[in-house]
Amino acid sequence: MRDAEGLKRLVQGAVEEQRERLCTISRWLYKHPELGSEEFKAAELLRGELEAHGFRVERGLLGMPTAFSASYKGKGDGPRVAVLAEYDALPGVGHGCGHDLIAASAVGAGIAASKVIEELDGEVLVLGTPAEEGHGPSAGSKVIMGERGFWDDVDAAIMLHPSVRWSVGNRSLGIWTVRMEFRGRTAHAAASPDQGINALNAATLAYMATHMLRQEARRDANLVIHGIILEGGLASNIIPDRAVCDFGVRSSDDDYLREMVEKVARCAEGAALATGARVKVTKRKLYGGMKINEPLVELMWNNYRALGVDLADWRESIRGMPMASTDFGDVSQRTPAACSYIKIAGEGTPGHSRDFADASVTPEGLDAMITGAKALAMTLVDLLADPENLKRARGYFDAH
Repeated sequence: MRDAEGLKRLVQGAVEEQRERLCTISRWLYKHPELGSEEFKAAELLRGELEAHGFRVERGLLGMPTAFSASYKGKGDGPRVAVLAEYDALPGVGHGCGHDLIAASAVGAGIAASKVIEELDGEVLVLGTPAEEGHGPSAGSKVIMGERGFWDDVDAAIMLHPSVRWSVGNRSLGIWTVRMEFRGRTAHAAASPDQGINALNAATLAYMATHMLRQEARRDANLVIHGIILEGGLASNIIPDRAVCDFGVRSSDDDYLREMVEKVARCAEGAALATGARVKVTKRKLYGGMKINEPLVELMWNNYRALGVDLADWRESIRGMPMASTDFGDVSQRTPAACSYIKIAGEGTPGHSRDFADASVTPEGLDAMITGAKALAMTLVDLLADPENLKRARGYFDAH
């Protein structure tokens, strides 16, 4: 085992030396938001920064044009540990999820770790993972990477996410989408409604039936069902022959989630039967829930504490109610993984809002990103300098 504490002091200093550059990167991303699968300028900026610091960069990872892998090897063979960057924005909102800070922190942590890895065995990866918000052909890129076996060769993965509080180890919800496409028959809505089959009636019935599922939901599974009627007809005097509903179904229990997706699908089938319409139901798994890795969470939590951050006890965080979904959950299903949350805005500031985007470039938001980058870099050192840390994380992963 190398002198991990000494190396951690060095990476803290390395992040501090990059402070102004990392803040510049974050501000640039904030001012130039790009939707998922279209983050060409963002990806080029991040890749160029890493190449300038000696990283070997693979562009267009796994056929995704805005994905990349940047690697920096140590003095010998060893584990491959990764810090993940996201950099896609939201339509109409920009970086309302703070991905500008996620990207800058990952670059900062990776570069800081590269400054000490010559004393260690192994490899640091900074991975550009586009379209976390689910837009375009690279939507959920971390899922795509998992399906193609990429995470099988990564020994641990970490990242951070902006929030309204400091914490480590929060769970996330798995999510599926369910689309219901109803087909009926047009007719004059006043003169001959009996000759039509009302697809909108079928969609409305399916919407209400799905809404009623909430009453019977398991409370410990954190079920969330949300949906819209996307299409409902072309004119009020025509019986609609087409209507479309889109639903998202989420839960912290992946097995229960699949069960509820089937129930939502049966709501559509029942509505079609009741109204005489036809229905096509398309079910699609988006993201899995977070698989908590307690040893890795505790390592990261200790590093935030060492930096003077007053954050919730990680044991409380892992028991808290999960609030959202992320494709990082799929990473955690395939390799030891942990995510931290940095406070950039006050309690009550909604995510996916312009207010949250603006908070990412305030002095408080940028300072939080720098602190997070230091904690990430320190965790990379923990994993590379002491093989027992990675062994414990892997053992916990395999046992759970």
